[in-house]
Amino acid sequence: MQTIGDRLEEARKRKGSSIREAAEATKIRGDYLQKFEANAFDLDLPPLYVRGFVRSYARYLELDADRFIAEYDAVVATEGRPGRRETREVYGRVEFGGEPAGNAPAAGGGLNQAMMLKYGLFAGGALLGLGLIFFLVSLLLNRPAAKASTPSQTAAQTSANRPADNAQTVTFTALGDTGIKIVQLPEGRVIADSISLSAGETRSFRKTGTWVVTVRDRTKLRMEVNGSLTQIPVFPPDRDPYGQFKLE
Repeated sequence: MQTIGDRLEEARKRKGSSIREAAEATKIRGDYLQKFEANAFDLDLPPLYVRGFVRSYARYLELDADRFIAEYDAVVATEGRPGRRETREVYGRVEFGGEPAGNAPAAGGGLNQAMMLKYGLFAGGALLGLGLIFFLVSLLLNRPAAKASTPSQTAAQTSANRPADNAQTVTFTALGDTGIKIVQLPEGRVIADSISLSAGETRSFRKTGTWVVTVRDRTKLRMEVNGSLTQIPVFPPDRDPYGQFKLE
């Protein structure tokens, strides 16, 4: 009469699978499968895992899993139940009842450790959230109140932002390649620093006070003040296209 191991080995060979292929397919260690085929079920593991391995292996080999479990129970009852070992080693995939249960959990309180880790992460997140809320509330309470603007300050700001009544818009249009430089008097502030203009290019500036304008070639420049064409002065010596002029 064939033993459980004989039928397992025969079914595996009939399926054309090696021990390595069977181990990869069932997620059960290859040395365990070899022991099953040798009728050595004392793996020094919890009996629940051994039964699950036998069931998984039988199903992989397309055998009657319930029959093999019944025969396994009979063998264990005859030879004595194998002792249970406390270990953290991952044995392989175990099927409990009739459904796959995934990878077997490590013994020695693995489930409790996972629960403790879960609750620890939850508590840490809650504390972090509370700390952030307290920080934001403290920041809002300690923020200094904005100073109210006095009427004089408001008037000064309005006056500073309002364009001067005598401001003018000066527009330069290049009739050919030329260039300009604009300096504000009396402070000597440079408004336009040697800007090169190509034919057809236009530049507009907001003018207050007095300007000193330097022109590279006045014959190639057109000037408008507030939209009105304004003649550019002739520079000394007479008819020299380069020079400076004041724009009051």
